Amino acid sequence: MPFRDYQITSPYGYRTDPFTGQRSFHDGIDLVKGHRSPIEAFVGGKVLYAGTGVSGTGVGGYGNVVVIQDKNRRAHVYAHLDSVSVKKGQTVQRGTIIGRQGATGTRVTGSHLHYEVRRKSSPSLGWVNDPQARTFNPTKYVTNYFPVEQVDGGNVYVVKAGDTLSKIALAHKTTVDALVKLNNIKDKNKIVVGQRIKLSGQTLYLPKTASSWRVYPTNVAPVKGNEKGFLNPKKFGGLQYTVLAKPQANVVTIQTSDFGKVNIYVHPSTGAVIK
Repeated sequence: MPFRDYQITSPYGYRTDPFTGQRSFHDGIDLVKGHRSPIEAFVGGKVLYAGTGVSGTGVGGYGNVVVIQDKNRRAHVYAHLDSVSVKKGQTVQRGTIIGRQGATGTRVTGSHLHYEVRRKSSPSLGWVNDPQARTFNPTKYVTNYFPVEQVDGGNVYVVKAGDTLSKIALAHKTTVDALVKLNNIKDKNKIVVGQRIKLSGQTLYLPKTASSWRVYPTNVAPVKGNEKGFLNPKKFGGLQYTVLAKPQANVVTIQTSDFGKVNIYVHPSTGAVIK
């Protein structure tokens, strides 16, 4: 599930409307983490709208809202926010904090995030007066958007209809036996849709010749000036870390004792080794 840190209080699709008591179509998914908890972007992209939803914009009545356009030109709507942390025109990555959970706007029964994925991002941020024609199921869309998820311990594949363990192994250049062992699978012929299959458990090795290695917060670009601190592999005769994620080429996420979870640049030219 792409929303594992949240409680789902109202799924996508037909439901009993909390205001009218009638059966109606819910065009998004309602998620709860905690009032004023930070809300992170589920998908990276360009911020098309950030602020109070104004009538005529396509997000009127949504309260404080952020709309992000993904690589497929779909519009991701984060509504009822207590506050907004990004600006229109900004490019954000998956995991960037875009605001805080709130209860702003109309048709709100309590603090929550209304998350909606629209089929189009223009005109009017993809608004049409038909919730089914306007939107995708957010859970399915985000799951399919990341066929390989980056999570603790390495790459994880989310099983889809028609998948077999041998098919997954072939596609990711590994073996069925390796997947069985890595995932502690009891029966290699029984996997289910939505099951998470770990593809690798890689380790990062930093050479003992390096005395100053920059690490960066996970929500900013890993470039000089944004560093959170420095590691000193030389002091310890080399350092090693479990690779938690690979957010972009030559950048991995690790957990450190001094700086917590951070990103680190590991191009082969630096002497870093991942295996």
